[in-house]
Amino acid sequence: MNADADSPAPRHGQPTEPDYLSAGYVAQVLAELVRIPSTNPGAYESDVARRVVKYFEATPVEAKLVESLPGRHSVGATLRGCGDGPRLILNGHLDTVPIDDESEWTTDPFGAEVRDGFMYGRGACDMKAGLAVQIAVAHHLAGQLDRLAGSLVLHFAAGEERAEPGTLSLLEAGYTGDFGIVTEPTDLRIAAATRGLLPLRIRLQGRSIHASRSHLGINPTWGLLWVLGALEGYRSDIEQRRHHLLGAGSCTPTVVNGGVTPNAVSDSVDLYVDRRLVPGETIEREVQEVTERILAARPAGSEVGVDVTVAYNRFEPAEIPVESSLVQRLVGSVKNVTGAPGEVYGAPFSSDVRNLVNDAGIEAVNFGPGNVAECHCADERVALSQLEGAARVIADLAADLLMAA
Repeated sequence: MNADADSPAPRHGQPTEPDYLSAGYVAQVLAELVRIPSTNPGAYESDVARRVVKYFEATPVEAKLVESLPGRHSVGATLRGCGDGPRLILNGHLDTVPIDDESEWTTDPFGAEVRDGFMYGRGACDMKAGLAVQIAVAHHLAGQLDRLAGSLVLHFAAGEERAEPGTLSLLEAGYTGDFGIVTEPTDLRIAAATRGLLPLRIRLQGRSIHASRSHLGINPTWGLLWVLGALEGYRSDIEQRRHHLLGAGSCTPTVVNGGVTPNAVSDSVDLYVDRRLVPGETIEREVQEVTERILAARPAGSEVGVDVTVAYNRFEPAEIPVESSLVQRLVGSVKNVTGAPGEVYGAPFSSDVRNLVNDAGIEAVNFGPGNVAECHCADERVALSQLEGAARVIADLAADLLMAA
């Protein structure tokens, strides 16, 4: 299958119309998407965005490119029902993480190879499987347009992997709704809560000098001793703040950068910290608390400067009540389609559900195909059975929400 081929979108109402919710159809779409690189940073998303638009040619789905960042596009689409019923958003991101070392792969990262019931490839799990499900559900509902009282809104967003404003740009462009499903890999479980990510840079400022005369400089490297001690106490306190679905947040020192040569005192040292947040914790308060704890731990008379900043884009945590209408309806759809009880849990990762819930006030959860343990790694893969499962569950939910009684 050629990713560049302009295979026509199916025309609705024809006798040979396929079962759009079948594993075969969803896998066909997924293979085409995997074969178009959209790494971030790297190839980015516009090629796959243009391919997504083509899927909706000659259908009632109105799809448009939205420039979310200079030269980088998201796709917003709407399938308008015949009434003024609710609007259901299906949200996913077009970008993938890069490939660190292709030699670790046993398959072509962009080959979409199918083996032992799985499809392999960068983005197969996170989250082009979710995008393929969105496309499949839209085609399925387009064939029942005369029964739709509500509308389906589709987000194919740029830049999620680096917390860039793809989803936010779609909301601002008018692609909004009343309920939302972010089709991230949840193993067909319902994530009513999602962790946030606060990436911190702690810069220790000193004064460089030749190491033989170190007593005349200010060595910031010694500051790591009391900074790490302060962070250890902070981490212990974090573990006492437990969320009913997510447990505790985390504080993990990850990278130390500093110095240019072994025989010189560095003028600065940077310590990077990965701080995972749970609902109730805010970016601003945690930056303030880390700063206060480090300054309190700095020895009297120390001349080492301290600067705590957010290192790069961040994700806020998000949640909706387990008792909410959306969660309970989705539990019912999981039961109807799969027979499983419809597990509600807290997702350990971060996602653009934060934009739907926190920025737009939309009742939204993460729910989609794939296991998060099988993405962002060599031989990334997704189970073909979960493609059909996710498509049929979301189509069932859409029928519940959008179709006239």
